[in-house]
Amino acid sequence: MKTYLPQIERRIIVRPNQTYGILSYDADNAYPQRMLELVAGSPTAKDCWNKRAKFIGGNGFEEQGLGKQVVNGRGLTLARLDKAISEDKGLFRGFGVQVNYNANLKIAELNYVKFEDIRMGNTDSPELCGKFVLYNDWGRKTWKNIMRSKFHILHPFNPEPEVVKQQIAEAGGLEHYKGQLYYFNPEVDDYPLIEADSVWEDFETEAGIKTFNNREVTTGFLPSTMLFMKARREEADTYGTDAQEYNWAPSQLERDLGIFQGAKSAQKIIVIEYEDEDTRPEFKPYDIQNNDKLFESTERSVEARIIKGFSIPRALVTNEQQGGLNNNGAEKKEAIREFNDITAPDRADIAEVYQTLFAHFYTDINPSGNWNKVAIPAIVAEDAPGIKAGGNLNDLLLSNLPAANKTAILIHAYGFKPDEARAMVPGEGESQEPLAK
Repeated sequence: MKTYLPQIERRIIVRPNQTYGILSYDADNAYPQRMLELVAGSPTAKDCWNKRAKFIGGNGFEEQGLGKQVVNGRGLTLARLDKAISEDKGLFRGFGVQVNYNANLKIAELNYVKFEDIRMGNTDSPELCGKFVLYNDWGRKTWKNIMRSKFHILHPFNPEPEVVKQQIAEAGGLEHYKGQLYYFNPEVDDYPLIEADSVWEDFETEAGIKTFNNREVTTGFLPSTMLFMKARREEADTYGTDAQEYNWAPSQLERDLGIFQGAKSAQKIIVIEYEDEDTRPEFKPYDIQNNDKLFESTERSVEARIIKGFSIPRALVTNEQQGGLNNNGAEKKEAIREFNDITAPDRADIAEVYQTLFAHFYTDINPSGNWNKVAIPAIVAEDAPGIKAGGNLNDLLLSNLPAANKTAILIHAYGFKPDEARAMVPGEGESQEPLAK
């Protein structure tokens, strides 16, 4: 009996790039750059990323004053370094820290490195095997071509004094030495997928819906129009000879119409010049399907999948109250506890990296050795006066007071009308004298 497995396209392709001596991060070597653009265009994805980063960063270090310690010559504090690392960990699941050494072969400073700038050296490259290449424009946004002259080549992190000493000598002295890179990567000899990679198509969908809505507003919801012409404008857009088969290219009119299609175009009105009445164009408006309900349901489903992809409890992303006088606050409080548990391994990973790096720092900035961070406290909006009142009402209604007493308290203390109060209290029909008048 044969078993057929569904053909699922690989999310990224990692292959040697012989031109630059690296392992390409997907076929275009720009996977993290593309993901950053997609997340930036999706409000839900951006919100989820921010929340993951916030919970991974926590509420500061348990050790008081540790975050204020300066870790390099440019005044970078540990708190700011941790914030940048937490953001990369929240989306890319990895991060990078560059370290420099002093003449005593101790770590003199730590510098944040954008995760999207890091590429691993190709094992077949004599120059880059076992090393890392840092470059700030793999996506070719600034320069048309990738310039090897702007590559920064770093050794992997290895604080052994003899290893550092040899690398400094090979670089031609400490002033030419570029240091090492601590590359935290959850994968083994591979590049990681971003958090929520399984739903990145939904990032693009949400961005497309946003663009569509903006187009409808900016065009004033004008009706779409179809064009009918008695004579078609056409240029000599053919080429070939009598002995060759003619190849037909789109006419100018077809190209003009094509400009008005797509997500960002108006798709509403096109103006065409004509020379005489015989070729006068005729416009007729046509009704299009009302997509309001379709887009509304699509938005909800897309948002739900993105939230699920980031493994975030829904109560932390949406403010919709699910029912009950005190349910929303309690639900959000529980969601905070749950997400603290989900992100606890990320905080532990970062704490372990700090312990490793600062064990070789030139000075002991944390004598206690405690690198743990404080989890986000579960203090939410349920402490607001209105929510407190809701909690008190629940306590009153669930108390053992006689029904008539409950009704009287609702009327005189909370301002409910008598009919409303009686409807809220079970057993009000019993004949009992209230305590409050």
